[in-house]
Amino acid sequence: MDFQNPSFIKSDGLRIATYVDGPLGGPVVILIHGWPELAYSWKTTIPPLVEAGYRVVTYDLRGFGASDTPRGVEHYAIEQMVADLEAVINSQTSEKVTLIGHDWGGIILWHAARMIADRIQRIVSICTPHVKHAPVDPLKIFRKRFGEDHYFIEFNHRPEEIESLFARDPDAFFRLMFRTTPRGQEMDKKFTYIPKNFATYLLQGAPDLPGPVMSDKDRNVYTRAYKHSGFHGGMSLYRNTTHNWELAKAMSEKVFHPALMLSPEDDLLLPPSSTDHMPEIVPNLTRKIIPNCGHWAMWDNPDGINKAIIDWLGLAPTKA
Repeated sequence: MDFQNPSFIKSDGLRIATYVDGPLGGPVVILIHGWPELAYSWKTTIPPLVEAGYRVVTYDLRGFGASDTPRGVEHYAIEQMVADLEAVINSQTSEKVTLIGHDWGGIILWHAARMIADRIQRIVSICTPHVKHAPVDPLKIFRKRFGEDHYFIEFNHRPEEIESLFARDPDAFFRLMFRTTPRGQEMDKKFTYIPKNFATYLLQGAPDLPGPVMSDKDRNVYTRAYKHSGFHGGMSLYRNTTHNWELAKAMSEKVFHPALMLSPEDDLLLPPSSTDHMPEIVPNLTRKIIPNCGHWAMWDNPDGINKAIIDWLGLAPTKA
């Protein structure tokens, strides 16, 4: 996969950077990244899928990487994100595809499974469960459980200030974020105070931290990309939480596609237990826990993630 030379497609008047590898005519697999990530996050996942015979497509979400980065929160609602995904699918095939999403890519994937269901054959979500529709605005739930410093709340209440904070030193931001979960660490609400934690880290001089999940060379790819794109796009995904919740009121909770839910054992934000409700709303579901793995799963335990995906999809893939 050549991440230096994307191909661009158009969606909603925007340029979306796509990256393609694998045999022409192979079953198409679309990889959807999360926040604060890039198409590059699939670096370790693409080769095994290509070797298994898949045509693998990933892309920088709008607001990320080499894709266009429009200003304005309205450009990042779930309708726009799913429309971009459908444009990527259309650029590659008229047939059904397999979707694999991580983090926010999982949120996009679960919405797409209901909004463009006829374009999708199978689903793999890494970390992010499909959830029942919340009885109240999710922001109210986060505020009650975690307080005003939770990053969802901060992104919505003072977005420009937080955007400027992260942009002060993107490399320090990724050194803080992209780390393994220390053995024995338990979830604490302060873990969700990302802006506050980063401000403190900068005041400490941004020292080296234990447990990086990637090399300096790989981390520098993110640093350069976010110096170019800024943090507006990614934060705007979270600023659409209320809008997306309201939109989903009219949708069925049920997803009937064959689905694989991969839960890293050490993911503090989205632990395996967060998927316990899923069989009720995803009838054709396989759940698997990935050991020795935290939230940045494709970097933390690529062998475990890749084996689980390949085994589930089958080593001799066939078209939909």
